[in-house]
Amino acid sequence: MVTTGVALPALHRAFVETVRRDGGAAALHACACFAEQLLADAAAAHREAAHGPDEDGTGARLAASVVRLRELCTGLAREMAASADAPEPAWSGGAAAAAAPDGAERRIAVVEDALALATAVTGALWGSAAARRDERTAALLRHAADWKTPECYGYDLADPELCYGQAAERLSARSRRAPVLVVGIRTGGSYLAPFWQAAAEDAGVAAGPWHSVRPVRGGAGITLPGSEIEALPRRLPPGAALVLVDDQPDTGATALAVRDRVARRYPGVRDVVLAAPGRLYDLNGPAVRPLAERPVVRPAARLWQLAGTGGAAALAARARAAGVPLAPGAAHRVEPFRGPFLAEYGPDTAPRTGAAGARGSGTARRLDPRNRPFSLVAGATGAGTSGGTGAPETYHFRFIGTGPHGLHCHQVLRALGDLLPPGHVFADGYLVTRHEHGLRPLRAALPALDEPDRRRVLLAVAGSWAALRRVGELGRPGAGAGYEPRARLDGALRRLRERMGRPLPVDGAWTARHVPERVPLGGADGVLLRTPLPYGHGYWHWQLADTGQGGAGPAGEGAAGGGAPALRRFGLDWIWGGGGCLESEIASFVVENRLGAGDRDLLREAVAEACGGTRAFDAGLRLAGEALYWNAKTWLRRCPVLTPATADRIEAELAAQAAYVAALA
Repeated sequence: MVTTGVALPALHRAFVETVRRDGGAAALHACACFAEQLLADAAAAHREAAHGPDEDGTGARLAASVVRLRELCTGLAREMAASADAPEPAWSGGAAAAAAPDGAERRIAVVEDALALATAVTGALWGSAAARRDERTAALLRHAADWKTPECYGYDLADPELCYGQAAERLSARSRRAPVLVVGIRTGGSYLAPFWQAAAEDAGVAAGPWHSVRPVRGGAGITLPGSEIEALPRRLPPGAALVLVDDQPDTGATALAVRDRVARRYPGVRDVVLAAPGRLYDLNGPAVRPLAERPVVRPAARLWQLAGTGGAAALAARARAAGVPLAPGAAHRVEPFRGPFLAEYGPDTAPRTGAAGARGSGTARRLDPRNRPFSLVAGATGAGTSGGTGAPETYHFRFIGTGPHGLHCHQVLRALGDLLPPGHVFADGYLVTRHEHGLRPLRAALPALDEPDRRRVLLAVAGSWAALRRVGELGRPGAGAGYEPRARLDGALRRLRERMGRPLPVDGAWTARHVPERVPLGGADGVLLRTPLPYGHGYWHWQLADTGQGGAGPAGEGAAGGGAPALRRFGLDWIWGGGGCLESEIASFVVENRLGAGDRDLLREAVAEACGGTRAFDAGLRLAGEALYWNAKTWLRRCPVLTPATADRIEAELAAQAAYVAALA
């Protein structure tokens, strides 16, 4: 298979350019490890689908490229560990975060070659019979065409370079002659295993190169492709130890499943541990058990470290230093950010006291600011008031990821136009936006606008989808690759029904009538894109802002002037999103905002203008029932305990959505 001239998906290409502009070892490491997991997934899918000799040499090329890439990851991990005491990279999109290592461009070329090979192999396999018939091959392909952020950059935050010291400490307690095989569990293991490998090599105890494996979840539980196990060394020397490396475990089920499968290959190996940032776990029992704990982050004053313990003054000082234009001389207080979902679905989902909820800023306990957005609010009078409103200046801090992953997410958000308030800042992993007064949900405000303004607003919606497709492309899987929206909605409804303990207004007969059994993964135009829908659906994510420049007045009063209000969309930080297609975005928007027939016609025209045709819009209406899936999934995730009142609201919303979809038929 020849990959010369293979175009990288837009999202991957832009990530490489983000790293190229930075040039530092930490950015290169993140990008190389990102490429490793995609290439390893593509290689595993190719081996699963091949079932025969490597006639065109693709398997050999994949194997050689994986080895080369893993060597690069290890070298970059070693460089990061050597500079662990240096100031942290700024990750603000400004000047280079750190001095570029020797041969940065040569190393980036290795990453680009690996991504091109993964893209070519994945693209070819999407059209294969194995991708259509074998769920494990299809699952590996979905992983190989995805964008995954490791938890150490997204939640369970950690400074990855500290894993080298953790590994050196562990290895120093063992015999200097006892070899160690390092196996990363993708995705997190792709980023963390290189530090363990570097420490093992430096100690002279590495039992060969490191490997990574991909657990696949399916009807049979968690399995590992046999070809991944066969890629491991056939045997290990006497006294060898096995270190599985991954993100911090939740239940430990994944680590135990990998242990069980690897144990069958190495029945004589007794020393098996799971290494996560700051913790070692014993895997020699029915459950994972912590063995050792050490700090996972360097002592520093980053926002996500201060948010749990630093107080408002420290947070404000750090925010100013990171570029947030807080009013000088203003005293600020910290308030938990209460989003629209929480207002809609009651006290069971209320945020806990505190800002970001970071637990244990200097220990191995989890640091998770993702679910703890906060606001800095200035005093109500004098310095720190907002414009001419007299209202206190307020900045909202929502976490979207640290390191180059978070920076790249922010750069993509900037490319989506005016959906965010002007002047937003990326600081220490947070998207920081100034509070806009008078925001109104689009669902309520749209009918009050006159037709020219509604047309302009809906054209802005369609334009945002065109931009999302342009900057967020993950690949082009073709017409043969598909997914089953009906089956996954039925599964979510079943779990919701069990949790609520009552019948739901939507059953299997309804889904059979209104949700397709199988649709193309990339939609009508075959473009798989990174979508924020898993967290960014719901009518409250679409708002109108009065910019004071001829926008609409209060809801019910129509337009105050000749210009439409500014469109905003929240929850765009798809670092928590997933792969999807344009039709899913259209289906969610139409159903959540309950568009009338006239507005659907206007939106269809807008999609034709912005996206080059109406195929996606028409297919999106046929997929409208999928909108119920995103809501059911969110209720399951965010409402672990349901009061009767909350259950009533969920049932009423589900019934309203189902009635709207049925009326479209």
